[in-house]
Amino acid sequence: MNTPAAASALARLRQARTAWLHQALEVFSAHRFVEAVWVEGSLGRGDADAFSDVDLVLAIGGSAPPSVFGDPIAGLGLPGRVFYTRDKPKNAPAGGAYRAACVELVALPVLVDLYLWPAATATMSAAARRLFQRGDRPPRSDLAFLPLISQYPSGDTGDSDPYQPQTVLMLVQLAAKYLARGDHEREAAIRRQLRDPADAGDAAALRHLLAARVDSKTDSSLQTAITAVHRLIEIAEHQAAIAPETATSRSGLATTTAGTPPTRPGTTS
Repeated sequence: MNTPAAASALARLRQARTAWLHQALEVFSAHRFVEAVWVEGSLGRGDADAFSDVDLVLAIGGSAPPSVFGDPIAGLGLPGRVFYTRDKPKNAPAGGAYRAACVELVALPVLVDLYLWPAATATMSAAARRLFQRGDRPPRSDLAFLPLISQYPSGDTGDSDPYQPQTVLMLVQLAAKYLARGDHEREAAIRRQLRDPADAGDAAALRHLLAARVDSKTDSSLQTAITAVHRLIEIAEHQAAIAPETATSRSGLATTTAGTPPTRPGTTS
C-alpha cells in the first residue's frame, strides 16, 4: 500500500468512527434506562489516533431488562456490522456487564469495549468525556479508568480463551495498533498473550499467526473479519515504516477533530 492510499484509509477510518459514535449515541439514548454515556481511554482524553479503540461506558438504571446485561450488544442494538464479539466477564463492573465487539468501518476492524455499569455506582474517570446524560451527572473520580473500575470488581474471574478465534483476531488487531505506533513494549506484551515467540515489529509474523490460529474454512463467518484484519496489518506496517518517531509519541498519526467523540446538544464534555 502506498503512502497516499494509507493516509486516505486512515482519514476515512477516523471520520467513520466519529459517525459511528454519533449513531451509537442516538441508539443508546433512545433507551430510557440509559442514564448516561461517556467514553474513556484516548477518545476521552482527546489524544486518539486512527488506530484507537472505542471504550464506551453506559450508566444503566434499574428499569433495564435482564437481557441487556445478558447480551449488551443485542440488548442495546449496537449499530453497524459486527464482525464478532468476545466475552471477558472479569472486566465487568459489579452488577454490570462487559462485552467487546469488533465493528466494520470502511472495511477495517474497530474494537469497541462496551461497559454497562449500574447507575447507582457508575463513576467517570479523570479523563472521561461525557456524551449524554438524562438526569444527575455521574460523579467523577481522580483515578484513571482501569484503576477506577477495579474498585468495583464483578466477582466473576472468567477470562477469555487465548486460542479462541475471536480472541486471536482481537489480539492481532491490538498488536497491529502498537506496531503502527512504534510501541514495541506493548506490542511484545500482546504477543506474549498470543504465545507468539516472534519479535515485536514483525508484521509478517502477525499474518502467519493469524493464518495458523484462525481457520476461515472452519469459521467461515469470520472470513470478512480475517480479511479486514489483514488489511489493518498492512496499513499498520506501512505506518510503522514511515513514522518510526511514534515509538515515543503519536506525532506520526494525525489526530483531528474527526477523531473526537460527539457531544449531544445539552450535554457537556
